[in-house]
Amino acid sequence: MGRRLHALKGNLSNLFKGKGVLDLYNNDQLAHTNSSTSRQQKRKLILPTDVLIEIFSHLEDDYKTLQSCVLVNRIWCENSVPSLWAQPFLDLTPSTIIDVYLTCLTEPERNYLIDNDIIGIPNRRRVPAFDYVSFLRHLSMGSLYSIVQRWTDRTQTKYSVSPKRHNPFNAEPSLLVYRTFCTLFFSRRSSIRSLSLDWGNKEIWKAYPLLLYSAGIDTYLAKLKRLSIHYITDWSIFGYLSKYAKNIETLEVIDYSFNQAPHPEDEQNLASLISIQNNLRHIKLFGYSTYPALTLTSLGSQANSLISVEIIYVHFISNQPSTSTTSTSTSSIMRSTLEGLANCVNLEELIIKNCSFATDEILAPLICANFPKLRKIHIVESTYGWDSVVVSLIQNNPTHLEEVYYKPVDNQQLHIISPTIIEAVAQNCPKIIRLGVPIAKIQISHLIDILTSSECKLKSLSIFRMDRISWDDEALWKDLGSLMPVTLRHLNIWIYIGDTPMQLFLQNTTAPLETLYVRWWTHYLGYDCHLVGAYLKDKPVKISDFLRHVI
Repeated sequence: MGRRLHALKGNLSNLFKGKGVLDLYNNDQLAHTNSSTSRQQKRKLILPTDVLIEIFSHLEDDYKTLQSCVLVNRIWCENSVPSLWAQPFLDLTPSTIIDVYLTCLTEPERNYLIDNDIIGIPNRRRVPAFDYVSFLRHLSMGSLYSIVQRWTDRTQTKYSVSPKRHNPFNAEPSLLVYRTFCTLFFSRRSSIRSLSLDWGNKEIWKAYPLLLYSAGIDTYLAKLKRLSIHYITDWSIFGYLSKYAKNIETLEVIDYSFNQAPHPEDEQNLASLISIQNNLRHIKLFGYSTYPALTLTSLGSQANSLISVEIIYVHFISNQPSTSTTSTSTSSIMRSTLEGLANCVNLEELIIKNCSFATDEILAPLICANFPKLRKIHIVESTYGWDSVVVSLIQNNPTHLEEVYYKPVDNQQLHIISPTIIEAVAQNCPKIIRLGVPIAKIQISHLIDILTSSECKLKSLSIFRMDRISWDDEALWKDLGSLMPVTLRHLNIWIYIGDTPMQLFLQNTTAPLETLYVRWWTHYLGYDCHLVGAYLKDKPVKISDFLRHVI
């Protein structure tokens, strides 16, 4: 915490230098030196409230630091508490947070729990120090339920439950308390902008319509900017969401079908949810063995707004019966599946991971796609034909490309196309910062061209073997070591290389590597601690932190 705050103070000192706003204990720079007392006194650090709020907003994920900031003084406390309570429900959040929120309940909400004999509710209402409900910005429904369960388990000796006629959940205490807090958090007092429907409990999925309606969530769906849906067991939720949520900017649909594809009407609800958005910018689809043709086609409805598309574990294969009629229909669907994505003219990031059975017919729209703002391409262990897509995307959209990462599947390692990806990068991407490519030994000249370019600012490099020729060449790795740019921080080598070549590589490189991953060391041969230790000498880095994969 101390280092982070010190860095913030230093940046703010430079920002306000000469404006009389800050004085970081430097008596020589005091503007008024008439009084001997003022010359000897160290002035306190005084930051405007709006500056404090801006600082704390960047620390929302750093709870330890925020908790320390709360204790500094009253002003810091008042301005850091909103950030500390913006996203309070995480897996590790202690159940005592429920005790705090209980003090925020209205009388009707408290009476609802008391009427159902949940006597863990305090009889005397304690006035909270802050209106914590008003600070809530990011809510995970699954984490909330998990914490409520832990709270009811912890307080089980303090309450008893007897069924009431108006009890909608058969008097299960966790669901009673959960419903109450849903009502509280979706009241007019809160300003939720990010919602995660990550219910792992099937009983909650069954009860969610009652929860949503009783909580008045439909009012807040219209304000949502970020929506994440996990572990779907009831697809009708997309029909409900598509009625109200129209201003989502980031949509994540995770694990939406593990075993079989959804019914077409159910998938149409998801496609409708995508289509009705006014400004959808980021979308992530994590499928597992499904062919979401309608969903992918619907991306075309957001062609002017989408800047980031991530597709993971999608099988581009139809489960339709192979009749002549359905065959014609399926072929038509396949041709149009990625046309919507290809029309996203403002796309900046394209990420494809572990997708399979993508035919040339399906991928054809991307071969000709024009993404003039494209910065990032990640294609990871996806079959087949994606290498041709990557080459075409590089050649058609080279202006802003900074990241190209193509990791082939293991059984595709000997599949070399012409022109190669590394050749396309060498010829078209002078601004490349992160690079991951398959490479054959005969293509080493293209890698050298990239490393020796006067414009080279490479920070991360990953190379994958694409031939059967031995790379265990001492002279080769000695020369490559000397060519590594001083900007390089992360190096990943998916090629067999012995200790001696690596020792020569490390001895000759001037690149200040922060991580080094050599697959064959860690998976088969182990590694020479003395070799790595010699490179890390006088560097404050542990071997375990150094020998890891970072893109």
